[in-house]
Amino acid sequence: MTQVLHFYSWILISLLIIITGAIGYFYQKKFNIKTNYYLFIIAAVLTSGEFLHFVAMDYVWIEFIQMAGVLLASILTLKLYNAMTGAV
Repeated sequence: MTQVLHFYSWILISLLIIITGAIGYFYQKKFNIKTNYYLFIIAAVLTSGEFLHFVAMDYVWIEFIQMAGVLLASILTLKLYNAMTGAV
């Protein structure tokens, strides 16, 4: 049961990253400010590394890949926030 909840939680996190990228895409098209929205797709793919548990059993590398995706998404979200609010 916990394995299923763990799987779905990472999928939801990936969906939230994609939604954040869609916000960045909208902001770039509307206000002509570069937001690097396409990098959110890479972060979502890395974060959804939960699918790798079906083909590989090396949990250390899978967790590292997911951590890299979350770190990339965090950096991109902060850059998007700074671009949208004009914060320094």
